[in-house]
Parts: sequence; structure tokens; C-alpha cells
Amino acid sequence: MALFPTVAAPLVAWRATPLVEQIIVEGFDLSSATFRLEVRDRRDGGQLRAGLNNASNGVEGIEVTGVETIERMPVTFIELRIDQATIDAMPPAPEIGEDVELVWGMFIQTVAGTKFMAFDGPFILKASAIS
Repeated sequence: MALFPTVAAPLVAWRATPLVEQIIVEGFDLSSATFRLEVRDRRDGGQLRAGLNNASNGVEGIEVTGVETIERMPVTFIELRIDQATIDAMPPAPEIGEDVELVWGMFIQTVAGTKFMAFDGPFILKASAIS
């Protein structure tokens, strides 16, 4: 059973730039959870473009950067990091200057063994004037 319903959220990255995003999850301490994030060409088996696992110290991956108690409720701060080399290896746009539309999803597995799709949505790789 999922801890919370899947959140449909877009991720937006820019060519020639690493992606760093913070996700805040209220009501759960996920400091010991296992994470898996994938960016693919399409749902249900598209080519894997990025695969991230738990990480620390600012390296590519998913890191719980802190857990605070706010108004007697745990709040987990999660940082997603995709290095520039991974972004640069993603597919080119169909036409010069267009964005690339991919998909992403992230599983969370709790210490108790509950594994669920926590986040899911479009992954937009924006065209850039910088290469």
C-alpha cells in the first residue's frame, strides 16, 4: 500500500546544464528509504535515459538532505541531481530548437518494505542557446 497517492509532476531540465531539484514530502520520515528514479523515452519500456538511486555528498542521484519536524509532523527534504554528462547524452530534439519530451517516475521503498510509485510525469528537456 502506498504511503501517499502518486504525485503527477513535470521535471524540466535544460541542455548543457545539470538538473538539481528539491522535493518536499510532508508527513513522512524517508531518511532510511530506498529511491529509484528513471527517465525514459516513453512509458512501459522506453529506452532508459537516466537511472538514479540513493546518493550522498552532492553526486548524481537522490539524496535525503534532511528531515525536520514542523508542527509535530516529519518533513523530508529530497534532492534530485542529474549530472550534465547524463543530460548531454539524452536524445536530440526532432527539430533544431525544439524541446525533447520524455517521461520520468520515482519509486520509494520504505524500511518496512512498502514500495510505491511516488512521482510520475513528463520530463521536458529544454532547447538551449548554450551548448
